[in-house]
Amino acid sequence: MKRVLVLTTGGTILSFQTTEGLKPGNEDVTGLLHEKLLKLSGEYEIEVEAVFYKDSSNIVPQDWYIVKDSIQRSIDKYDGIVILHGTDTMSYSAAMLSFLFAGVNKAIILTGSQIPLSCQDSDGGKNLRDAVIAAGDSRLKGVFVVFHDKVINGTRAYKRSSINKDAYISCNYPYVGVIKDYKLFITQEYSDMREKGCRTELSIGELKKKDIPKIFVLKMVPGIEASLIDYILKEGYQGVIIEGYGLGGMPVDNKELMAKIDLLAGKKIPVIMATQCVYDGVNLDTYEVGMTAKKNGILSAYDMTTEAVYTKLMWGISCTDSYEELVKLLQTNLCGELAVKY
Repeated sequence: MKRVLVLTTGGTILSFQTTEGLKPGNEDVTGLLHEKLLKLSGEYEIEVEAVFYKDSSNIVPQDWYIVKDSIQRSIDKYDGIVILHGTDTMSYSAAMLSFLFAGVNKAIILTGSQIPLSCQDSDGGKNLRDAVIAAGDSRLKGVFVVFHDKVINGTRAYKRSSINKDAYISCNYPYVGVIKDYKLFITQEYSDMREKGCRTELSIGELKKKDIPKIFVLKMVPGIEASLIDYILKEGYQGVIIEGYGLGGMPVDNKELMAKIDLLAGKKIPVIMATQCVYDGVNLDTYEVGMTAKKNGILSAYDMTTEAVYTKLMWGISCTDSYEELVKLLQTNLCGELAVKY
């Protein structure tokens, strides 16, 4: 019998109706969870442990390390781990846990729901059962999101819908698998991608810093003010992600903005160009605006999602004091987050 630990962090799946709207409760939900898992009782031994009770909109980076500690304390005792999480920031949590557990030899599965588990029409029960099935499958090693029949690499999950039960897609990467009739089927596309995926020779060590780095995400909009860079410098941000247009465009005619970004590069504060587009990623060698950004020391996110870049940068800064090592880390595929380098 396979042993699976279910860690609860709150989210819609464990929310209840209150006078203030849907809200995760701090009541014991073990009975409710076991009721939804009765169909798996003959094959899985399931234990439940509460980590915290939060709407995932309230998740902060410190929470990722609380979850990390909970996983580390228990992972050797179980065949896999399931984390019940709110959908709004699940992509961020899945990405950060992917880096924190890069190289793990078991499955760590995040799931949630669009409708609370306590409601009759909830999608939570099926997502929970599918997550347990995935967590107990020895073919999966790493961090994944399971939602609406699909298994998604933890660094590629993207929430596309605020209401639809089919809320998540795999961004710029094959689906890992699908779950049908209580069985996991690994996709051929994922198997092929894993087979040809680059092998990293980087040594991934323990986190060296206890303080969580401050990362600023700067979304390009027409008429953006250069003074935002002054704020970034003043507040001591240690990394900047630019969500540019298309393949990585930004207003390079704004000389004041570009000069201030030069200041960031001069201080060896990493600046990474991501894209506001969901699919295809960044190529800074196509347009003049992208090539100018590259000349100004801006790095490319390639086909990584903003969630993956944000968490990888935060994690990477905590791993090394060397800017050169950090750049190498950012441009190396570690757990499926980076598949295409233009």
